[in-house]
Amino acid sequence: MTLATTIITSTGALAAICYLIATYLLVTGIKSGQLNRTATRTVGFVGVFLHGINVYLTLFTENGLQFGIVTATSLVAWTIIAIGTSNALWRNVEPLLAPAYPLAALFVIISLIFTDQTAPLSHLSKGMAAHILVSIIAYSIIALALCQAIFIWIQNYQLKHRHIHDILHLLPPLQTMESSLFDLISTGLALLSAAIITGFMYVDDIFAQHLAHKTLFTLASWCVFALLLAGKYLWGWRGMFAVKWTLAGFSLLLLGFFGSKIVMEILLS
Repeated sequence: MTLATTIITSTGALAAICYLIATYLLVTGIKSGQLNRTATRTVGFVGVFLHGINVYLTLFTENGLQFGIVTATSLVAWTIIAIGTSNALWRNVEPLLAPAYPLAALFVIISLIFTDQTAPLSHLSKGMAAHILVSIIAYSIIALALCQAIFIWIQNYQLKHRHIHDILHLLPPLQTMESSLFDLISTGLALLSAAIITGFMYVDDIFAQHLAHKTLFTLASWCVFALLLAGKYLWGWRGMFAVKWTLAGFSLLLLGFFGSKIVMEILLS
């Protein structure tokens, strides 16, 4: 076992442990109504640091950029956790990370068990590297918007049925949650637009590279989020309507991003 492999294994295992500890602190804090935000943030940032080392060493290999489905999933998970944990420094949004931490731990463990079978990208232009980076950030922010939408749905359900749970006391007011949701969607849509533009600029042949379905789903997702924002400002769309449209847009994006990788790397191979 090489030094790099040892570091990848140890940092990944420790990062998964940190994410699970953060999940435990969040769940117990939500149930008791006394969330230890300092401890949760500290453990979360340690996990982000270790996971970052793991992703970097897995992504940048001696033979080029490894961007298979396993590495890509771990990278997306790291980006989501890094953004969410950093956002918790100035907003009390730790409960929004409750579903994200255990998923990130799962993806890290998967990356330690399975390895990508695709060859690393040895000749990648700066334009394509920028396209990949912007795409990952856009997908991650929209995934955070999905987490936000799920909690808005929980808040709406509890308020409608008068089931006042401790989680309502930990989360910001519903109006603030909805404003944050649209902020995330606006940022994600802007980055998704940049990803689409750079994709058309730097991808040589969409059909030859089996990216037509990915492009189609991404454009469909872009239309859903653009229409949702237009509806918010023109017709006052909010609440569960916004939640359902966020779920629809994210589902299309998920099919386009991971669906294409599953088809090319698993089914076709």
